[in-house]
Amino acid sequence: MSYIHKGHINYLTQVEQFFLAQKGSGLALSAQDYHRVSIWEKEGVPVDRLCLAIEVTVQKVRRESRGGSVRLSLELLREEIEAEMESPEV
Repeated sequence: MSYIHKGHINYLTQVEQFFLAQKGSGLALSAQDYHRVSIWEKEGVPVDRLCLAIEVTVQKVRRESRGGSVRLSLELLREEIEAEMESPEV
């Protein structure tokens, strides 16, 4: 949860901060992840829906890894995130 009002940061920054918090590491997204976020923004994906899909996907990946090391990137998780956004629950 950020204390920065949503109206004061752009789409990319909001998704970046949210994903890095979910991931629990990193200072910035990779170039591929920045590109992926810009595509979602151009497609008109609502940021709240995207962040919820990211959260659900990261939780699933962590559960399935059963505590093992997991490499998390938006580009690597793209298909799962997009499938989650299609889900009526998100």
